[in-house]
Amino acid sequence: MGNVQFHSESSARRFGGTPEDYVAIHKFLDQSKLYLADWRHRALLHTTFGVALCEQFFGDLYKRASDGGAVATRTIAEVHILEDMKAILTPADFLREMPIRSWMNGLTASQRRAVQSFRIPEVEGPQDLKGHNEDQP
Repeated sequence: MGNVQFHSESSARRFGGTPEDYVAIHKFLDQSKLYLADWRHRALLHTTFGVALCEQFFGDLYKRASDGGAVATRTIAEVHILEDMKAILTPADFLREMPIRSWMNGLTASQRRAVQSFRIPEVEGPQDLKGHNEDQP
């Protein structure tokens, strides 16, 4: 298990250059933490799909800024995933554990109306939070 700093330092030791050279790739792979702050975030980019996206985004060879050296982007991404997961899984490995729900095939009209009716109350400033009742629209 690592964070961007851990992975960047590991990449520098393994592939050369400085940790700063690798921050962008490791931030890319861990960006899903911003949307799901538990281990399930890894289902999005810590897979063969994430490796392929990383290659598309950074190119097949990743050029280090510190010395101009190049490393296979795929290798950097795969080592990151191996450090976190000890294996490189496919999206299917994660998704086969997910139960299939009817809404996954598209929402019905009533489900769509229900989702679209959700509202978050407007808050202008701290003074508006006093006595705020979550049940009020």
